[in-house]
Amino acid sequence: MARTSWIYPTDGSPPYEKGTYHASLPSGVMVMPDLPDFVSSVDGKLYSGRAGLREHNLRNNVVCNADLKGLPVLTASSDQRTPEQRREYAQNRKQVIIDQVNRHWR
Repeated sequence: MARTSWIYPTDGSPPYEKGTYHASLPSGVMVMPDLPDFVSSVDGKLYSGRAGLREHNLRNNVVCNADLKGLPVLTASSDQRTPEQRREYAQNRKQVIIDQVNRHWR
């Protein structure tokens, strides 16, 4: 038979088995303040609040660093391509950018 341990709180609350205590969630409304205004380092415009941050991210096709939390870190050694494959990829990427710019200015 397994042994159990009990904890007897000093505040008068009932005893509980060790390892089973769950703190009660706060009851009531929790308010989270809005984000402060910020000037974008991408386009230099002033944005305010969470709605402004969402608009900024959509308009400039960027994401917040906090949204990248948990993703694997990409290091230079994680790229398994040969130097020739990297050069070819870079050349193809340059061509795609050139094509997009030319298409935009027609």
